[in-house]
Amino acid sequence: CELPLVRADSWTFEGSLRCLTSLMKNTPSLVIGECIDKIGDSTKHPKPERGWNGIGWMSDGWTKKGKFASLPKPTNNETGNINGAGTTTLYYPLLNAADFRRFYGHTYRKSGFHFHNFFSSIAALRFKYNTYGHPVGNAQNEMLPVENIHVDVKAMISCVMDRPFSNPKFRVLKDGMDFSNRKKPAVYQYKEYVDARHREIYNEILIDESKRIKTRQLDLKVNTSK
Repeated sequence: CELPLVRADSWTFEGSLRCLTSLMKNTPSLVIGECIDKIGDSTKHPKPERGWNGIGWMSDGWTKKGKFASLPKPTNNETGNINGAGTTTLYYPLLNAADFRRFYGHTYRKSGFHFHNFFSSIAALRFKYNTYGHPVGNAQNEMLPVENIHVDVKAMISCVMDRPFSNPKFRVLKDGMDFSNRKKPAVYQYKEYVDARHREIYNEILIDESKRIKTRQLDLKVNTSK
């Protein structure tokens, strides 16, 4: 179970099919069953240190980029017959659901497409970031500019609204699929949908931003009337 996971990474669109990014999203594709926690033989595999009170991913000392720097020698080694030679078999920790996202395995590059944050409203997007696995506590506060919630959201806003965006991790390739020779998602055949989706999120952003403008105007009116 040293490398029991095979990933397939994908081109990522942020909110609109016109907003392709240079960041590849990884999603686990295959994990060997006997290497999964609660399925594999826990008496043979070492138990690693984990975050989140023992139920999160393995700490970096164990799985820094897939290298088990802190892996102790198993207490119950078996003597196997690997490649025809008697060898001590080394067991690696079993993976849990958190490791599926974090663990480095074999990766198949550019294998598909990832449609990220394709919500029908900014309100739904805010709800996601307020309640998902890494919650942003004030994400549903409409006075918080939505682009300040997460860098992925900022990339989407910048692309849809045609605003500057700079980030060392990834670039927004606006209309990237329109002028490349890469394979395109099947939905690209339907230009009407691509355009309609872009307009939809554009209008949602305007509505979200207008709420803060109205609140500021009201506050200004109250303050000047005192």
